[in-house]
Amino acid sequence: MQIVINGALPEPAIARELIKHLPQTAPSLVQLLTQGKGTLSVRDPSEDLCTPAQSWLLHAHHFTAHQAQHLSAGLAPLRLRQLKQIHSVAPDQAVWLAELVHIAPSREGAMLIPAPQLTLSESYSRALLAAIGPYLEDTGFQFEYVSPELWRVTPPADFTVHAASTELVSQSNLNNWWTQDVQTRPWRRLINEFQMLTFALPDNQEREQAGLPNVNSLWLFGGATSQQLGPEPAGLHIIDDLQDSLIRQDWGLWLQQLAELDRTVLAPLTAGPMPELVLTGLDRYAHVGPASRRLWPLSLFKQTSNWSQWWSPLS
Repeated sequence: MQIVINGALPEPAIARELIKHLPQTAPSLVQLLTQGKGTLSVRDPSEDLCTPAQSWLLHAHHFTAHQAQHLSAGLAPLRLRQLKQIHSVAPDQAVWLAELVHIAPSREGAMLIPAPQLTLSESYSRALLAAIGPYLEDTGFQFEYVSPELWRVTPPADFTVHAASTELVSQSNLNNWWTQDVQTRPWRRLINEFQMLTFALPDNQEREQAGLPNVNSLWLFGGATSQQLGPEPAGLHIIDDLQDSLIRQDWGLWLQQLAELDRTVLAPLTAGPMPELVLTGLDRYAHVGPASRRLWPLSLFKQTSNWSQWWSPLS
């Protein structure tokens, strides 16, 4: 069993303060980290164009990026695999997906709200697709419904873009990730048209009256093929409870959520064999597995892992 706890690796300066609370807040986590052996991987999200959690997930699926691709290119075929729709495309066909998003102004600039935070229905998604459909004829783009949150995109033959994941983009100013080169001009033109066509859509007006943000943009990502993915990992359990409080740096809430997770999920695991744990943060992830057994006579001594050296590098 592999248990992935997203948001469990605060930045080193913060971890130095939080580590003091872990023995009381999360004793089961401390016990598992002490028993296991951890390996830390520091990631560069601006190079991967995805979060460390997504980076680890792609590596777990044995994704191999081509020379001109960023790691995030594999997220599109991975999403189709997760939705059990990977067989709808040929193994050597590039997969592009558009996520339905909301872009809102803020003090720091435009901010992107990804689809999972918008509570989208199938009827709403299909209404948006029908509204943009007539405009697509002369653009070279084709859209196909995949889920309430995603449409599959077939772009013109010579089109490509290096796009960051919406999870990564939503953590900072949208302008840091918005590509405005000549190559992406057709897509930006289409997005401008999409915003105008959907502005007066009755479904959007109903969402506004209900206090819900509407979909006012599309975020394109992908470019890799399904044959670039390897076998699907078995026994994967992903926990996102800590992710939001980590991003917002609400450490009081983070500790509360960690204590609950420790009690309900991790405590029962301490009575059995050491599981594989994956802890992720904003620019790193760590894999913790069973420590290798030492041969006698060294096995007479208790083996412990100095996990604090990688969980809190400054401590």
